[in-house]
Amino acid sequence: MGRRRLPANLAERAVNTSIGADLAVGDLRVTVAPQAGGRIAKFWRETPKGPIHILQPMGPDAFDPFNWPKGGCYPLVPFSNRIRNGRFVFDGRERRLPSHPGTPDALHGFTQRRPWTVAAKTASSLTMTHIHTPDEWDWAFSASQILDLAGDALTVTLSVKNLSDAPMPLGFGLHPYFAVALGDRIAFDADWNWAIDGGFIATKREAKPMRYDAPQNTAGRTDYLSGWSRKATIARQDGTTIRLTASDALDHFVFHVPDGGAYLCLEPVSHVADAFNLAASGHEGTGLVVLAPGAAVEASVRMEIETRT
Repeated sequence: MGRRRLPANLAERAVNTSIGADLAVGDLRVTVAPQAGGRIAKFWRETPKGPIHILQPMGPDAFDPFNWPKGGCYPLVPFSNRIRNGRFVFDGRERRLPSHPGTPDALHGFTQRRPWTVAAKTASSLTMTHIHTPDEWDWAFSASQILDLAGDALTVTLSVKNLSDAPMPLGFGLHPYFAVALGDRIAFDADWNWAIDGGFIATKREAKPMRYDAPQNTAGRTDYLSGWSRKATIARQDGTTIRLTASDALDHFVFHVPDGGAYLCLEPVSHVADAFNLAASGHEGTGLVVLAPGAAVEASVRMEIETRT
């Protein structure tokens, strides 16, 4: 494990996570942990035989912002995945971000390590917000997540607004950890695959369409994809089918299975890993967004649940 570079933002510290239900519609339940990086801590069905989890649940342990639990779902703002060596050039200036412990790279944005605030709440809807003031990241911005729970689905609408007086590079999306068992079937398709180096950084886009339809297994893998259909399905052996759909703005997709297959990550995102540097080097299709001062971007992800009786 590498030596930590401590962030300037002192809000990145261990906090306790919430474990109660915040939203309830029919038999669906959602718990959030706003102080733990604006996370959805749990999403499950309440049944007479006990909870059936849609997302791998976070536990009640203290949240470590540098060693976060592999559970729930967190926002990826203001970038997705990795920035090589924590540096990029934008608008003629080199920018440097703290590296994540154990890697030279900046990892998974930073708002998922910092507190969010519950700004509004009803029995079926909840809004979490985060305001960023410039530190290592030079731009001020606001971010919000609106969670809408229905009887058959949870929809998360993520928006980001540039509050600074200069254009801001941006990536965003969601990082869910789905609860699966070995043998549960996963299906999705995409038009483009990105080659990945040994440091899990994308290097080039390749015209290798992927039509994936296979069971969860113990072989770990990570794929960076773009031009996906923005639809994916998890057909579980317990009779639960999860249908994931995303807005057009989330045209990139990360498919990750850890060694052993303990969970499944299907991440709808706006850009590929290290898009800031790849775009600066002339690569096409990186998905990099540049927000003008005062401009905003929005996208949604829907997790629809169907149960077989």
